[in-house]
Amino acid sequence: MMDGVSLAGLSKKEMRRLYESDWPIMAVEFSRSAAASEWAPPHRHVRGQILALTKGLLMVDAAGVRWMFPSQCCAWIPPNCLHAARSVGGASGSMLFLAASLCRGLPAEPRLLSSCDLLLALANRILSWNYAEPVTRTQMRVLGVVRDEIQRAGEQVLRLHVPKRGKTAKVARALLENVADDRTLEDWAEYTGMSRRTFMRCFSAEMGMPFGRWRQQARLFAALERLAQGESVTDVAMAVGYDSMSAFIEMFRASLGTTPSRYFRG
Repeated sequence: MMDGVSLAGLSKKEMRRLYESDWPIMAVEFSRSAAASEWAPPHRHVRGQILALTKGLLMVDAAGVRWMFPSQCCAWIPPNCLHAARSVGGASGSMLFLAASLCRGLPAEPRLLSSCDLLLALANRILSWNYAEPVTRTQMRVLGVVRDEIQRAGEQVLRLHVPKRGKTAKVARALLENVADDRTLEDWAEYTGMSRRTFMRCFSAEMGMPFGRWRQQARLFAALERLAQGESVTDVAMAVGYDSMSAFIEMFRASLGTTPSRYFRG
């Protein structure tokens, strides 16, 4: 569980006992400091986890893929999924923990969920439940709706392959450390000791998208992280490798359907 977690009326010991019991679902509120946190070491949860974010960003790395979950969105992390996590911009909201026995048939990898308004409302309702009483039929119906919403995944726009080894991983690490690096495709091919054509083929095969698209996605991730910490759109555009704010805004709009300022207002 995260620091800054609370569940009204329960001590940490009682929360742990409830978490380890067969209670089908529990909810807690969480909050993190406004400063960007370090990556939490890889870990697993016995229960399936839904993150209902109302503020900030969360990043999750699992099985060579990085997801970014922004505020006013909900995310799913399946039970026993080895992952690392990092919060940015004072992430806060609610977490739902679903018993492992009820996670059968649900997605086996993290994903962004589509019906965030409904899940945020359900999280608030579950927060008010009395965990000292037996589960009611009404609560079980709510649980059924939660399961249905987990299965209705949204488009996975903020998803980035980050391989751990190999020549393409070397390029990915270099770009994630400095997304503004403007070396050409030919430069990166030479960096890996491959021909241009071989590099393009290998990169696309391992990353699931062409090099140019992957670099754009990495820049979008870096931009969202900076914007969540309150940096200006102009400063962010320059920092992630764009020569003009208009080009950056156009990339942002093409990826997320709106401008940076409207995205974070929403």
